[in-house]
Amino acid sequence: MPAHTGTQLLLLGTAGGAATYPVRGAGASARSGIASAIVVGGRVHLVDAGQGVARQLTFADVAGAGPAHALRPLRAVYLTHLHSDHTMDLVNLLHCGYVQGWPDAPVDVFGPGPRDGVPGAPTDRRRAGAHLGTTRFLERLIDAFAADFDDRVSASRRPEPSTLVTAHDVLPPAGSADVSAGIPPVDPWFVAEYPDLRVTATLVDHGEMLPSLAYRFDTEAGSVVFSGDTSPSPNLVRLAQGADILVHEVIAARYATWQYGPEPLTERQRLAAATVMAKHTPSDQVGAIAEAAGVRTLVLTHLVPASVPAALWREAVRGFSGEVVVGEDLLTIPVGR
Repeated sequence: MPAHTGTQLLLLGTAGGAATYPVRGAGASARSGIASAIVVGGRVHLVDAGQGVARQLTFADVAGAGPAHALRPLRAVYLTHLHSDHTMDLVNLLHCGYVQGWPDAPVDVFGPGPRDGVPGAPTDRRRAGAHLGTTRFLERLIDAFAADFDDRVSASRRPEPSTLVTAHDVLPPAGSADVSAGIPPVDPWFVAEYPDLRVTATLVDHGEMLPSLAYRFDTEAGSVVFSGDTSPSPNLVRLAQGADILVHEVIAARYATWQYGPEPLTERQRLAAATVMAKHTPSDQVGAIAEAAGVRTLVLTHLVPASVPAALWREAVRGFSGEVVVGEDLLTIPVGR
């Protein structure tokens, strides 16, 4: 496969949630877990690491160098939050990296910092050790696979996994966010800068998963914003102002009937569906968000349920005057005019 050229948005996996659901009417076809990337200067900046991300990077073959070098272009990973469907294959990148190439320099891993770093975040009724942030999360993943990694290092002379990555906890600037009364207005803040890319972030509303982040990537070719998982968010609209592409999560407005079947639903089903809907963006509201941000292209991803056919997602969008793209696995979209 030829190498990717120019600055591009690469959708690796477009399914929301941790389960695998075949797309209705598409035989055995199923979307991979949520993961996307900005490819700039031949380097991959990966956003989230859902189910199958290493496999999808292998198929994408960004460098055009074959499976043995599929992960060598990886420069950084940006986790929007620590739900399993966004992180379950993060450690698999390290395992595969031993045999599918790995950059000479450590890969940066950015993600939400610990919950107690956000003033007003609830701390009761939590599992012991939960919400410790990305740095500790990555440390624990490596520890969980200690037997495997120890054999790779001692018997196969592979590098220590901790030397392959550098973790960074991302939190709003001190004093800028107290979430005791909900997600407050927050100005986008600086996350990282590379010679060809600048990254900023904001705080979005994903229920009790605190903190949850959206990211903006500005390049010479153009800008791309990733919503992460969120209900309709004024902070996201501010972050995405004037961007070329907004990659936004979406949940079917009829999620309850897609998930549980036709009415009448049980009270438990109603409550479960309402809880899910409250922390995501319905398909009939996402267009207004893109319009308010003034973006040129809206890309739908993190599709819930992932079994809904693409045509129905497109038909559901309302109130957006730009281009709508229904995300598909391994779809590549050029960034810039």
